[in-house]
Amino acid sequence: MAQDGRPEKDLVETTDGRMRSVVDHVIDGIITIDERGDIESFNPAAEKIFGYRRAEVLGRNVKILMPEPYHSEHDAYLRNYLGTGRPKIIGIGREVVGRRKDGSTFPMDLAVSEFHIGPRRYFTGIVRDITERKRLESQLHERVKELASADRQKDEFLAMLSHELRNPLAPMRNALYLLERAQQDPETMQMARDVMERQMHQLVRLVDDLLDVSRIIRGKIELRRDRIDIGAVVARAVETAQPVIDAHGHAINVSLPERPLQVEGDMVRLAQVLANLLTNAAKYSGSASRIEVIVRGEGGDALIVVRDQGVGIPHELLPRIFDLFVQGEHTLARSQGGLGIGLTLAKRLVEMHGGSVAASSAGPGRGSEFSVRLPLAPEGARADPMHAARPETAAPGARKRLLVVDDNVDAAETIARLLRLAGYEAECVYDGPSALEAAERREPDIVVLDIGLPGMDGYEVARRLRARFHRLPLIAVTGYGQDSDRKRSAQAGFNHHFTKPVDPLELERFIARLAGDTRR
Repeated sequence: MAQDGRPEKDLVETTDGRMRSVVDHVIDGIITIDERGDIESFNPAAEKIFGYRRAEVLGRNVKILMPEPYHSEHDAYLRNYLGTGRPKIIGIGREVVGRRKDGSTFPMDLAVSEFHIGPRRYFTGIVRDITERKRLESQLHERVKELASADRQKDEFLAMLSHELRNPLAPMRNALYLLERAQQDPETMQMARDVMERQMHQLVRLVDDLLDVSRIIRGKIELRRDRIDIGAVVARAVETAQPVIDAHGHAINVSLPERPLQVEGDMVRLAQVLANLLTNAAKYSGSASRIEVIVRGEGGDALIVVRDQGVGIPHELLPRIFDLFVQGEHTLARSQGGLGIGLTLAKRLVEMHGGSVAASSAGPGRGSEFSVRLPLAPEGARADPMHAARPETAAPGARKRLLVVDDNVDAAETIARLLRLAGYEAECVYDGPSALEAAERREPDIVVLDIGLPGMDGYEVARRLRARFHRLPLIAVTGYGQDSDRKRSAQAGFNHHFTKPVDPLELERFIARLAGDTRR
């Protein structure tokens, strides 16, 4: 009798029932085999894992649950243990491969233990399907590789960025020194001015590319769509890239179809795409080579091909040529410059227009070809003439009073001096309260106002000026150039938003137009 008064037989049956219940309800497969490898028990979890019903496997050799070459390995393990008593897998867990009834294989964890019933030995295997875990591990491994690659690309990019930003600064600094020392030498002074202008445009291009690719990745760029002629896009792109093409001694041939091709798109952005491709072609071609631009209709698309005779693209780089920060091999000289984001930018902009861009090359030294494909606009209205005409600028008028507000003294003084040379009266102040005081004192005709002012920012200054002088033109000249910044400046009362560094001629032309009607 047991201590609780029940017969020993009843107690054993109760314990066996509990054990069977546990075995039948665990999530792991539990399989018992004898010393010959024949299956003695097979719980429901094992049925689910392997796809066999219990009755289908009892008495059969466990090798039906494993694929080759594990059959021979299993036999070797069993023979070794029965002959020597030295276990290789008993008492430890390991990863193995299982085979389902349908013949498919899967990874699983296996733990084996031994027990005896009388003189006979048995082995219990506990198995767990780890397919999902292995999939996640594989994804994690790939993600780690991607992060490591991204980290390496980031470091390379930062090194490139440092180099590319310093490159224009060096000649600009030298040019400033020449301007100071060569005041009696008009030729040297003109050369210095030309150098500064070229290098300033290079800096602006670098910053604009960085901002553009950031906006596109975050979905912050809005296209200003019009019906435009591809020929006009090509003309504007060639005009933009011409200085680089000329500097490298190249010739450019443009082939346009007899019948104009029109698309629905943003003239500025599409010209930016083609100018980027042309600039790349010029940079990565030997001296005095030919660059071709071919435009033709193909099906329902406009196809624009830019072909060069340059360094070409290695075959292994072609699949990644449009990835962010990817460039071909370069030396420390980095004579071609660039940040490796121009092609990414071009691809994203073309895709935003519903088109596609592709690259091809016969290999190093054999030139490259980039193809831009854009859907043609439906037959109908003609292209917007606004993209063909250049706006006329108005005369500045008689001694208009301008107030320039910027906490950067050099920025304020140079803008004021440019405006004075254009025939305006210009006063500089360097913070918000001073701007309000100067406006009350002199009642300016136009205010050129920075936004990032200390203390009282430009938005608040604009709101107060607008409340006091209802029709006073306010022009933002600021380093904040996001779409959200432009919307916020418009809400604050600004009439126009220029992003630094502003083109002096563009600013002067805009002020000239405003100067014709500055009634408050």
